[in-house]
Amino acid sequence: MAIKPNFFNAVAVAVLAWRVFDYFKKQYRLLQKWDYKILGTRIKTITPQYIDIEIKMQIKNLSGISLTIADFDMDVFVDGVKIGAAQKREAYTIPKYGTNDLIFDVRSYFRQFRQALAKVLPRLTKPGETPVRLKGRFMMETVPGIWVSVPFDITDNALNLYKTFFE
Repeated sequence: MAIKPNFFNAVAVAVLAWRVFDYFKKQYRLLQKWDYKILGTRIKTITPQYIDIEIKMQIKNLSGISLTIADFDMDVFVDGVKIGAAQKREAYTIPKYGTNDLIFDVRSYFRQFRQALAKVLPRLTKPGETPVRLKGRFMMETVPGIWVSVPFDITDNALNLYKTFFE
């Protein structure tokens, strides 16, 4: 008794379906993994009421699918001390296997964070690295029109980029 050609076609279709399922499962797992890096900090403005600090962060997309991210909302800690919060409402597209650099403005009011800023300000003005922690969330578009909240908590040593922020 011989095996019919339909059997081999069925096996080929099953193998192909398994490969497609495995590929999409891997891409879904990579969508949930993010590579973050805090590139640097810079004091932008100092007034008697507040201080503006810029933080440059890099997000790397590890998946083979272009992503849209938006609505960043995070607390900013420098050297273990909370100095304020940052929000960014724009949407950004990260290409597949690509990176995107984002710049966040943090405004810290002296009346609210006086003791924290007194401890952190000398650290931000010295050249070298400063430990920076960003804790918050952003929204990721999974399917057009459907957004999912992605929490993050990253700590990295950031360079003081007072003069070389945009290099």
